[in-house]
Amino acid sequence: MYIKFSVTINQIFKEYYFGLSFIILFNVSGYAQNNFPEYDELSVEMNVPDLGTIEIPIAIKGQNAYIPVNELFNNLKIKNEETNNGFQGFIIHPDSTYTINPSEKKITYKNTDFELSEEDFIQSPTTFYLKSNLYGKIFNLNTTFSFRSLTVNLKTDKELPVIKEMRLKKLRENVNRVRGIVNPDTIIQRNHPFFKAGSLDWGIVTTQQSEFENDNRFNLGLGTVFLGGETNLLLNYSTRVPFDSRNQFYQWRYVDNKSKLFKQITAGRIFTRATSSLFAPVSGVQVSNSPFQNRRSFGTYTLSDYTDPRWTVELYVNNILVEFTQADASGFYTFNVPLMYGNTAVRLKFYGPYGEERIEERIINIPYNFVPKNELEYTLSAGIVENNDLDRFSRVNFNYGLNNSITLGGGAEYFSAVTDNRVMPFINSSIKIAPNLLFTGEFMYGVKSEGLLSYRTFGNIQVDLNYIKYDEDQTAINFNYLEERKLSFSTPIRTKNFSLFSRFSLNQIVMPNTEFTTAQLLLSGAIMGVGTNLTTYGIYNDRVKQPTIYTSFSQNYRLPGKFLFSPQIQYDFSRNQFNNIIMELERPVLNKGFVNIAYENNMLRNAHIFEIGLRYAFDFAQTSATSRLSNQNNSFVQSARGSLMLDDNTKYVARSNRSAVSKAAVSIIPFLDFNTNGKKDPMEPSVSGLDIKNTTGNLSSNNDGTVLRITELQPYIKIVLEIDPNSLDNIAWKVRNEKIEILTLPNQFQEIEVPVEVLGEIAGMVYLKEKNQLQGQGRITINILDERGRLVKSILSEGDGYFTYLGLSPGKYTAVIDPIQMQKIGYEASESIDFEIEVDEYGDIVDDLEFTLTTNQ
Repeated sequence: MYIKFSVTINQIFKEYYFGLSFIILFNVSGYAQNNFPEYDELSVEMNVPDLGTIEIPIAIKGQNAYIPVNELFNNLKIKNEETNNGFQGFIIHPDSTYTINPSEKKITYKNTDFELSEEDFIQSPTTFYLKSNLYGKIFNLNTTFSFRSLTVNLKTDKELPVIKEMRLKKLRENVNRVRGIVNPDTIIQRNHPFFKAGSLDWGIVTTQQSEFENDNRFNLGLGTVFLGGETNLLLNYSTRVPFDSRNQFYQWRYVDNKSKLFKQITAGRIFTRATSSLFAPVSGVQVSNSPFQNRRSFGTYTLSDYTDPRWTVELYVNNILVEFTQADASGFYTFNVPLMYGNTAVRLKFYGPYGEERIEERIINIPYNFVPKNELEYTLSAGIVENNDLDRFSRVNFNYGLNNSITLGGGAEYFSAVTDNRVMPFINSSIKIAPNLLFTGEFMYGVKSEGLLSYRTFGNIQVDLNYIKYDEDQTAINFNYLEERKLSFSTPIRTKNFSLFSRFSLNQIVMPNTEFTTAQLLLSGAIMGVGTNLTTYGIYNDRVKQPTIYTSFSQNYRLPGKFLFSPQIQYDFSRNQFNNIIMELERPVLNKGFVNIAYENNMLRNAHIFEIGLRYAFDFAQTSATSRLSNQNNSFVQSARGSLMLDDNTKYVARSNRSAVSKAAVSIIPFLDFNTNGKKDPMEPSVSGLDIKNTTGNLSSNNDGTVLRITELQPYIKIVLEIDPNSLDNIAWKVRNEKIEILTLPNQFQEIEVPVEVLGEIAGMVYLKEKNQLQGQGRITINILDERGRLVKSILSEGDGYFTYLGLSPGKYTAVIDPIQMQKIGYEASESIDFEIEVDEYGDIVDDLEFTLTTNQ
């Protein structure tokens, strides 16, 4: 007795792991029964090391298993071709050739002949089967068949072609991921809306004082899209300072990296990279053909400075957040800024632990400006300096890549406030002398000459030498320096018990009548797990007999009970006294809150300050309240800041406790694409439960999971979203395009519709009619054609004649037995069958397809 169960797995098991269906075969009487045919065909699972499980047909004859040569070699990517006499090919190496000749009952492998008996193979009209143990004996492909589990295990010492292909493919994918290369299957084209409401930042800081005037500060940031470009407006207001346009920021920017002539156009507040001393912002226009996105990084440039203790510092390179860090107990922070080919604009933002935010953004000029070989980049800036005289300013500079290691540049700068030589031409050059040795120099006529040499070892030891010579009569730069000489040496120090960043710097300023020399020795890092900063300063002036030397020492201790203790002292060696002592204790509370208590004794000002504060981060805002009691002034400070962003695609307002202006966001809407047009139509429902494999930014979803939103994305960069197809609840639902590329745009939610096709399933039987009896016939090819007669899918019937396939879109089809196969094996098939897959939310099933084969005799 031979019983077959066909079970379609839906919602419990996924198509990815188990295929479209599985067959359970039961032989009640045993395979050796005389009422069985000479052999039986069935599909089993084959376990291949490093590959996994594949489905393969086998034949059972008595207690022996026979594996088809063609199917096995095709699955293992072993070269094989059909000939008039059988098969031929090679295994792994072209010298390892083989021929299989069933008519002569012989296999030749590596010039060695193996004779076959009648029991060693089975030749059916469609398939040549070889006894499983012969694969190991002849080809060193050892196979064992288990009757209990109906599985075949393959073991071999050879690196099979399919394994080698997978290894190389994975290696290429890893290399591409390191290089940032991902091949998408869908690209969302950029749109240019005339106007689009976007994001809003808000902040409030109120201060009440006993001895001074109270202060209330408000800042409001608006980010929109206007005339297809990014438009940002930042307003700042204080009750103590009159409203001044110089304290406000407004900018319109259009970026198109595909344009050859103008890649960036900026109007409003512009970043000028001026040499002249500008003590007010510049409003005007800037045009450049420099691409906005970062090019390949070829090195790093160490950037370090001071801010307030434990403030968070964000590093932006070309408006893209590349790193952030927290200043140590003394306020010291350091970055390794990546040097990019092309214009590198470095910007820093500062955030305090109690919701404080520095409105100003510190612009850092990287001295090295490399351009790829044979490329010419320019930047043209012109505008009005918003000082009392409204001086005019303009600057044009060109840079040409002579090769990838030498860039030559030049241009001119104009500033109407200069008394003479208002037009200041300049030339510059950046040279990579060796892989870790960089030089840059600039000469500006009538103003200055400058040179900078930087060397960095593979152990991250860096030495910088900088020399500047100023023209005695120059008036463009607002100080009377004659020379500047700088030396900086920095190196990491790592042992078993501590890891420190060390830097020694020496600066000398030569003025007409005096000289100033400053020195600094800095050690910052962790000692025995304790954050430590030790900085010693020295200041010497030739008019003063004794130099000024003082040291600041600060640490962070993590105590039991989640307490953080931060002491800080400063000692003046010149006066032999302590200048300042600070002690602070902090602890997290209520999951997202922190409470702190601090005491400061400032001996220089004879001030004693006691402080207690609380800060809490809500989902929509960061808030804080701080009370400071002093013998000179008492104050109470409250602050709150947050942001809103409008998703006009789904009429939703996203809230955040971080800035949203100039950030990008996307909304992902999966839906059932019944008509397969790739667009969401009113009658097509949304799909819940879709997951994203890789995301940057902040991922969230609506209540029913039908809309995914990714916020806090950096603008003007290409990201590839990888859809997880196995996250869908129904096996009949299929995401055709799993890798979607999109260029992020600021101040807007970009809508990404993800069409999910509803696939239909077909099933049926192929019978062989002999002597008026019908018997299931395996290894027969059924072709599925669409309305235009194009081949959609070829299906192979199983050993008992059963076939099934899940993967047809709604529409009309025709199923037909492969005529070429029929001609080869001398069979005739019944007529083709027309059928239709109808639109259904859970997938349509057509399971009544039956074909009958007869012999030509």
